[in-house]
Amino acid sequence: MIVRKEIRSHTAFERAAFINCLLTLKRNGGYDKYVHWHHQVMKPTVHPWEPQDPEYRNGAHLGPAFLPWHREMLMQFEADLRAIDPQVTLPYWDWTQDTFDPTNSPVWSDEWMGGNGSPGDHDRVQNGPFAHQYGNWPVPAYPENGETEPGLKRQFGVLVTSLPTSADVDMAMREWLYDTPPYDSGPYTRGFRNRLEGWITQRGDPQVTTPGSQLHNRVHLWIGGNMLAMTSPEDPVFFLHHCNIDRIWANWQAQMALDNPQWAPHYTPISGGPPGHNLDDTLAPWTRTVRHVMDIRALGYEYAPIPSLQKRPFKSPFMAS
Repeated sequence: MIVRKEIRSHTAFERAAFINCLLTLKRNGGYDKYVHWHHQVMKPTVHPWEPQDPEYRNGAHLGPAFLPWHREMLMQFEADLRAIDPQVTLPYWDWTQDTFDPTNSPVWSDEWMGGNGSPGDHDRVQNGPFAHQYGNWPVPAYPENGETEPGLKRQFGVLVTSLPTSADVDMAMREWLYDTPPYDSGPYTRGFRNRLEGWITQRGDPQVTTPGSQLHNRVHLWIGGNMLAMTSPEDPVFFLHHCNIDRIWANWQAQMALDNPQWAPHYTPISGGPPGHNLDDTLAPWTRTVRHVMDIRALGYEYAPIPSLQKRPFKSPFMAS
C-alpha cells in the first residue's frame, strides 16, 4: 500500500528523493504532458441547453468530475515518479496548518518548492530547485496571459489575502450530498464537490467567513502566478495542493461510508448528468471511469495523518524577501 504523507512528515532523504524525481521527470519530458492534459481538458462538457463555454463546466472543473479527474491525474503522475524511484510517493500540503502565517510555510523553503516570486523580476521564483535562474525548471512565457518572460512565477497574497482554515474544511465535511443539479459552479449549488472546489461563497452561504473564492480555488488564487492559468501544473506545488484536496475527499468518502452506507457510491450524477461527469463516464484522456477511482484503498494508496507534534508553527529561514 502506497502511503502519502504530509510535507512536515517527510525526512530530508524522502524530500530530496521526491524533488529529484520531479527534476528528472522534467528533464526527460514526462512532466510537461501533465500541463498539456490539464490544459486540453478545458473544453466544454455541457448539455445542449447550457452555455457552450469551458468556464461554465469542463472535463475537470466546475462539475462533479472535478475530484475524480484530478485523482486519476495524481495516480498517473505518482506512477511516473515511482518509475524513476519506487520509494517515492506524492506528498500532500495541508495548507490549514499554515493559515496564520502562510508565507512561512515549510512548503516554500529551499528544500521544497522555493518561495514567492520577485516583483522586480517579473514575479519569478528566486530560490529553491525550481527557480528560473538555475535553469532546471523551464516554464515558457504565456503572452496570452500577459507574460513576457519565461520562468516559474508566484504572487503570494495578491488576489486573496489568506489560505483556507480547518473550519472551512469542516464546513465542507458536513455536506452530506456529493453534488446536486444543475451540477455547476453556482454559489447556490449545494454539495461537497462544489464546496470543496471553492464555488460556494458568502453570496450563496452566509456561514462562509471570508470573502471571495474558497478552499481549492482560494489556494490557487493565493499562490498566484502560474497557478492562476489553465496550465497551472507548471508549478509543481499544484500536485501537493491537489494531493491535499484528494485527501479531504477520501476523508469525506470514509465518513459517508460510516454515516450513510446505504447511499453508496456517494457520487452524483449516476447517469443523465453532463457528459464526462457521470459515474460510468471515462476520465479523458485516460481509460478509467469515475467509478474506477472511487475507493483509494482499492487503488492501492492511503493518506497518513499529520503527527500532532508537528503542527506547531514553522518559521523558514529560506524565504525570499
